[in-house]
Amino acid sequence: MNSHFLFHAPRIRNGGFSRSTASLSAAVLTLALAASTLAPGTPEITPSAHAATPVIPDDLPIFPKITENPQISVTFEDGTPVEGATVHHGDVLLVHGIGFSPKANQGGFPLPVPPGVPNGLYALYGAFPAHWKPSEGADPSTRTHPHDRMAWVMPEGTLDSIPAGAIDMRRSIARQEQRMNADGSFTARIVVDPPETTPGDNWGVYVYPGAGSINAAEEFYIPLNYSPEPGPNTPAPPQPDLLLDADLAFRFAEITKGGVNAKNGATKVDAHRVAFTRDAAAENGDGVRKYKGTVITTARFTLAEVAVADPWLIPQPDGSYLITGLISRSYNVGADEMVRVPLGLITAAQAADQVRG
Repeated sequence: MNSHFLFHAPRIRNGGFSRSTASLSAAVLTLALAASTLAPGTPEITPSAHAATPVIPDDLPIFPKITENPQISVTFEDGTPVEGATVHHGDVLLVHGIGFSPKANQGGFPLPVPPGVPNGLYALYGAFPAHWKPSEGADPSTRTHPHDRMAWVMPEGTLDSIPAGAIDMRRSIARQEQRMNADGSFTARIVVDPPETTPGDNWGVYVYPGAGSINAAEEFYIPLNYSPEPGPNTPAPPQPDLLLDADLAFRFAEITKGGVNAKNGATKVDAHRVAFTRDAAAENGDGVRKYKGTVITTARFTLAEVAVADPWLIPQPDGSYLITGLISRSYNVGADEMVRVPLGLITAAQAADQVRG
């Protein structure tokens, strides 16, 4: 399966294609169909998945009775308390937990953590509305937050229980996994990197059970002010130096209840296009224009995860540019395994609009 089909790219004549912009609908449909057949009968792949997702009660008699007295505190990475502080994009926070039970939260969603295995908990910095707690019936939309910008604190054995192989949910979750100790203590490291749009305006650190579990004792909110102004640890903002049409990536993410995430120099320009930042420092004077950034398109539960990164523009004799980029080797490996391949061609006429830096 060619993962770069999620992007509109004018095709290359000498590779058996025409120069006209390709119609990629069939390829995207194939990818969506492949993702859905990985887990037959799994409702999460459908547009109405959210309402259909079953939730297993955490208090079923077959689950162990839990006694815990959880507490959390938050510091900066150097140990300085956060009370009264204002944080900026790029700041690092440590969430310290004690008194949690490594056996808690064994219900929730049937995927990705199997029922009967402790789900652990999420720790993140963001902004939720006042009514956000799962134990109070708040809708999951009140806790919307990118999964790659949170810590998933898990006791020993939970990560290993998550499906791998053909249905590889473990690979992506392992990037967010942080360990809970056997005594129920943990220190979770989170980077302040809130999404552009948040479900509420109460900024702070949130901790709550993972994977659909409901446990009021483990729901915490520590208020902590946020400033959008650059701070000492804020990375340089991405620049729209190279624009690419990613309409089909956005459509695929919508159909499969997934998402399109741009980072490390890439940005989402709108609901159809993504952009990459010029990386002039990496160029060597041969005329090849190099850009940096990664765009990852996922289906829900990461049943599909395709990354496109670091495009290059190679000048052609007729004034056009050959586009190459790092692409996922398979439909579910994301940025973990990538190879550089041709993506298409930008004509001299198109370059005036798409190549801005």
